[in-house]
Amino acid sequence: MKRLAILFCFAFIFVFSIGCTNDGDAEINILSINDIQSDPLSFTGELRINGIVALFADDDFSVFGIMDTAELLFCKDLYCGAFTLPVKYVGGGAIPELADEVDITGSWSDFDGSIIFEATDIVVKRNIMPILTGGGS
Repeated sequence: MKRLAILFCFAFIFVFSIGCTNDGDAEINILSINDIQSDPLSFTGELRINGIVALFADDDFSVFGIMDTAELLFCKDLYCGAFTLPVKYVGGGAIPELADEVDITGSWSDFDGSIIFEATDIVVKRNIMPILTGGGS
């Protein structure tokens, strides 16, 4: 009976892990801003990071900052983030809007003498502005 239970557990884990892959590509875990904030450069290679667009550079809207999604949903203020990740979007798609929840894919790069996350792909999941202004849940 124990063998059957162990076999069932391994089969469940195997089936679950197949469902978590990225269309046959190598699996890329989605990290949160809070996951990387203590030591961002310890995460290497291509990364996928989830966050909320909290600000834009004054002179270049392809440069923006994202904050942690859970943190924003708790405090409901775009300026409450303890850490804002600087992002430079180099992909060909549309630039996200303020308060968009995004999954960005890319890697670390040198930008004007500073380290920045260079995003090659952005997926906008939703805009949370209605939650911030009391118009949604």
